Amino acid sequence: MTAVTTAEDLLAAARDGVEVGSAVLDETDLRETDLTGLVLRGGSLAGADLRGVRLDRARITGTSLAGADLREADLTDAVLGGVDLSGARLAGATLGDTRFTGCRMIGTVLRGLRGLTASFVLDDCSLQLADLRDVAMRGLRIADCDLSEADLSGADLRDVRFERCRLRGTVLRSTRLDGADLRGCDLGEVTPDTPRELRGAIVSPTQAGAICAALGLTVLEP
Repeated sequence: MTAVTTAEDLLAAARDGVEVGSAVLDETDLRETDLTGLVLRGGSLAGADLRGVRLDRARITGTSLAGADLREADLTDAVLGGVDLSGARLAGATLGDTRFTGCRMIGTVLRGLRGLTASFVLDDCSLQLADLRDVAMRGLRIADCDLSEADLSGADLRDVRFERCRLRGTVLRSTRLDGADLRGCDLGEVTPDTPRELRGAIVSPTQAGAICAALGLTVLEP
C-alpha cells in the first residue's frame, strides 16, 4: 500500500496497479483523468472534481467522496464498499455492472444514469433524500436500502425486486411500478394517494389491507 499526497501520485498508483491507502485529496481537480483499476482504501476525496473521470474496474473501500462531482464519470464494473457519497453528483455517470454496498448516499444525485445492467447492485445503502428522477432500473434488485424521502419521480422501476427496503415518504410521482415487488418493504404512512402511486406494484396481503383501510374500505371474509 502506497502513500499518496498529490493528484500525480494517485494517477501513477492507478497506472501501476498499486493499492492506495488513506489518501487525502479533498477538492482536488481530477477532471477527465484515467484512474482505471484504481484500488483505494480509506482516505478522502471529498468535494473533488471527478467529472468525466475513468474509474472503471476501480475498487474503493471506506473512502469519503462526499460532495464529489462525478458527473459523466465512467464507473463500469467498479465496486464501492462503505463509501460516503453523501451529496455527490453522479448525473449522467455510466454505472454498468457497478456495485454499491454499505454506502452512505444521502442526497446523492443519481439522475440520468447510463448503462445500468442486470448486475448493477445497490445493497444496504442509505439513499435518503437521493435524487433518482427518471432513472431506468427495470428488472434490477435493490436490497436493504433506505430510500426514505428519495425522489423517484418518473423512474422506470418495472419488475424491480425491492427486498427489505424503506420507502417512507418516497416520492413516486409518475413512477412506473408495473411488476415491482414491494412485499416486505416499509411503505411508511399509507394515504388515499398510495393506491395511485403504487399502481401495478406487487404488495403483500398486510400492505393491501393497510391500503384498503386508507381508502376507508372494510375487508371481511365472505
